Amino acid sequence: MAKQNVKLSAAMSAWLTCIAIPAYADIDVLTKQDELNIKLRAIYFDRDYENNTSDDSTFAQGIEINYKSGYVKGLISVGASTYTVLNYNSTGSAQNNILPAGSEKVGIDDSFSKFGQYFINFKLGNAGHIKVGGQKTKSMLLKSSGSRAIPNSFRGVFGDYKTGNTKVFGYAYDKWSRRHDDKWEDFSTDQSNKGAISVIWGLGAIYEKDRLKINAEYLNSHDYLSKLGFKVSYELELEQSKLTFSSGVFTSKDNGELFVTGAEGGDLDDEDAPGAITGLTKSENDGLAYYLDANWEKDIWDVGAAFTKVRDAWIEDSFNGDHGTNPFPTRSLIGADLTNQNEATWQARLGINLQAVAPGLTTKLYYTSGSNAENSSLGKVGGTADEKYWAIDTRYKVATVKGLSLRWMFVDYSTDETGNVDGVKGDRADHRAYVDYTFKF
Repeated sequence: MAKQNVKLSAAMSAWLTCIAIPAYADIDVLTKQDELNIKLRAIYFDRDYENNTSDDSTFAQGIEINYKSGYVKGLISVGASTYTVLNYNSTGSAQNNILPAGSEKVGIDDSFSKFGQYFINFKLGNAGHIKVGGQKTKSMLLKSSGSRAIPNSFRGVFGDYKTGNTKVFGYAYDKWSRRHDDKWEDFSTDQSNKGAISVIWGLGAIYEKDRLKINAEYLNSHDYLSKLGFKVSYELELEQSKLTFSSGVFTSKDNGELFVTGAEGGDLDDEDAPGAITGLTKSENDGLAYYLDANWEKDIWDVGAAFTKVRDAWIEDSFNGDHGTNPFPTRSLIGADLTNQNEATWQARLGINLQAVAPGLTTKLYYTSGSNAENSSLGKVGGTADEKYWAIDTRYKVATVKGLSLRWMFVDYSTDETGNVDGVKGDRADHRAYVDYTFKF
């Protein structure tokens, strides 16, 4: 109990310190354009599985201190971020969810800290930059997930350059640090040794003009997997409303000797193939999927519908531990990808701006149904499944307290499965709550 009180007191002190510091605080900085902020995130996860022995919950505190200098002589800036996560309370098998596994069989660590970012940024005139070091990243096919107490980050180089209406970009990373622990580690597959994937790299371009936006990206997980993505969207201005159409086509493909049976255990059923030996037998993937989406906005209303069709299974994870880089609007907010072989998925969305109740309060409802998913190795003979979920995502940006926001998500996911389809997950109800407060100096 005393240990728990110490953790609660430390987190409360951090919150009170940020709130108490006056907005006009005078801090010596490298340049007049320096940025320094402290972000506090109280986070609560509760998962209720069909198998009650798998239930888990975690209540934790994330603390970020983020610093980025302005450009010295208009050429170079530096930045660093420290991340800390404190465990208030955990139940069930919550390992590697928000905090890493502890020394006990089913326990997790009470806390950890790390440098999540450390980088040098080189300015390329007024049109681009090159960032080198540990950093967050965000693109169509690779991003630093922000759904936990802290984000994950990558070590390497990222660069972009804009000319006219087009921005081109590229990246290459050789290590990453997960959102639930303090380690920096090499990339691997579900079967290989750490470092077997020497580098994750990609190239892309974004074109924007008026209401048209086109996004293309190629990602290569060296000697393992390659992906290609293409998205286009167009905004149509109507009388007192807006209609946005978007579509995308995506591929995933085996790309070297690391793509063997079981290398992607979460999405593929290649271990079901006759004679296949996990970790040894050569496997293959020729994933192809596309989506269509329409979204209408008027006054307080936001109404949308989407359809996704998958041929061969499209693989979401580009390496072991990668989660959440899914470009399809029909993906679940939490959990399942809904990109299994031959799966067809429909989604309906309804968003409401509740500013009449409280300025800054919005909510969105989702219903999504995927059908005819098949075993990726044996087809219908090996297994079929339907999956569906309904979800609510409510956000509140508190107008009376600058920097304070709240979010609550609930997802209820269920399946009807015969045989084996690895990409289909177990039935569960999932609650997630976030309280974020950011103080900018």
